[in-house]
Amino acid sequence: DQGYEVLIGSSAEAGLAIAKQNSVSLILLDVRLPGESGLEALPKFRTITADAPIVVMTAFGDLETAVAAVQRGASDYLTKPFGLDDVIRVCQQALLHRSQDVAEREASIVGGSVTKEVRGKRESKDLVGGSSAMQRVFRQIALLADSDLSVLITGETGTGKELVAEALHRHSARRENPYLAVAPVAFNPALLESELFGHVRGAFTGASEDRRGLFEVARGGTVLLDEIGDLPLASQVKLLRVIEQRQFTRVGDVRPVDCDVRVLAATHRDLRMGVAEGSFREDLLYRIGAASIHLPPLRERLDDLLPLCQHVLQVIDYPHAEAAVDAELIAQLQQRPWHGNVREFRNAVEHAAVVARGRRLSIADFPPAQYSPDADTGASEHSLAPDGPIERWALSELARGDESSEPLYERFLRATEPALLRAVLKSRGGNRAAAAECLGMHRATLRERLKRYGIQ
Repeated sequence: DQGYEVLIGSSAEAGLAIAKQNSVSLILLDVRLPGESGLEALPKFRTITADAPIVVMTAFGDLETAVAAVQRGASDYLTKPFGLDDVIRVCQQALLHRSQDVAEREASIVGGSVTKEVRGKRESKDLVGGSSAMQRVFRQIALLADSDLSVLITGETGTGKELVAEALHRHSARRENPYLAVAPVAFNPALLESELFGHVRGAFTGASEDRRGLFEVARGGTVLLDEIGDLPLASQVKLLRVIEQRQFTRVGDVRPVDCDVRVLAATHRDLRMGVAEGSFREDLLYRIGAASIHLPPLRERLDDLLPLCQHVLQVIDYPHAEAAVDAELIAQLQQRPWHGNVREFRNAVEHAAVVARGRRLSIADFPPAQYSPDADTGASEHSLAPDGPIERWALSELARGDESSEPLYERFLRATEPALLRAVLKSRGGNRAAAAECLGMHRATLRERLKRYGIQ
């Protein structure tokens, strides 16, 4: 319908034959195919088509698959199920990049990787998730890893921001050089600049010899500044110079030192609010935010609880890890708030593994749910209690005495159902089939309700 001529092959081999016989401008390539996999065939498609842009499609995406796809030359990455509007947008962008000769730069990650099926033993530093939110994170890591751009990683405490930073370094050209992660707030404020940039002998009392700082030790590698929002303004000025001019000066010295370090930053704070309050420099925000990756809270990707749970069990060598968790347990775990995000979830699974001692896990093996004092822990309970919001709303509507309007129950649904539908859809990553199952209604019914309320 967009005016393109489409040629279809049912396997990589069939697609390669088509590409040899036709002038192909763009390829949409599945990963799991009969015979040769899409990732294995990807370099062949690039050779045959003179580097036509390739959009990889998969229903089994993880970080390694995304990185492998980009490393082998993919220009973009779609995770099933996807909407046709997404396909059109990605295809248009890929063709535009080809015309501007940008596809080669986007595919510049050098080297090989392995797919999930052949990775072997899991590691604790792995990022895990199959939700659409995590697929976006994987794609961003794959596209940004081999650049030298500063990246700002945001997200609530416990979402895995340092894991993202490690992945960016691990898949970059700097992977053989140091990776150092520090939280400036952990340093003595009086010695912070010395810790970051080093000092010369006599710079201050106790400085008996020259000392290298973090940015000098990490030469050629990557530095993660965790909780960057807590960095004092004086140090922010020096950090800005590091990023802009690739130089810094040691405390007590005036001679600039060249700095070949990629700077990554992480925070759970709203740095724009910090700019408004005067505690964070606006020019530094623009520099460290040249690219950004946002990690969603665990409550927004509940579909990832099963792979996360299995991953933790595999890391600790729990017997029969994949069979130790069933759907009923995951459904019960999805009811918890997980304010501590992945960190809290990992600790809970490890606790359950100790209690279960090799048998299948049950909800009784897990520690009690942890509630944040800042969270609205009693919202649903208070809503249903006497004199709660629902009762007050109903009494208010009845007091109006408008008998000619629509029935009270219909008004109640119209006031509350859209929020419920949006919340369930969000928790299921936009998957309508999963949302309908969670709500206990038919997909057609859900579709009709979404249309009624104008929910996309």
